[in-house]
Amino acid sequence: YQIPLLLKQQGVCDLIAQKLRLAEGVADLSDWEHVVQVRKNPTAVVSIAMVGKYFELADAYKSLSEALSHAGIQTKSKVKVNYISPDDITNHGTDVLRDADAILVPGGFGERGIEGKIRAIQFARENNVPFLGICLGMQLAVVEFARHVLGWKTANSTEFNADTQFPVVALV
Repeated sequence: YQIPLLLKQQGVCDLIAQKLRLAEGVADLSDWEHVVQVRKNPTAVVSIAMVGKYFELADAYKSLSEALSHAGIQTKSKVKVNYISPDDITNHGTDVLRDADAILVPGGFGERGIEGKIRAIQFARENNVPFLGICLGMQLAVVEFARHVLGWKTANSTEFNADTQFPVVALV
């Protein structure tokens, strides 16, 4: 983030403008300077628990992690993303979510990890923790609500149980 500021300080921007025969002027990098300043000196730290199952793939959630980081710039916050396996929640409970300022359940495919994600969503709802479900995460929020608020214990998506008594999410 500091490179554009360094290029301007070293006169590289002026050299490029001359070579491209651009009109002379002074680049206004004040917004960019603000970004660098906030990244160097955040006024808060926010911890986000991301409950997903593809963490072994380095870039699987890269766009989400970057979006959270950039949201932190707007709020003058350092965003710490804690990657949590839904299998850990299924096997060991939701204590791993206790310190989260918010919970994010991203998209995914297949049945593995579904129940752990639903438990994370239930934890967020019951403990008034901000929650964002993206794609499958939002679908599972509907399933969680149907099961634990409406009392439809077997509610599910037809993707995971085509014969569920309460198909609250249906694949078209």
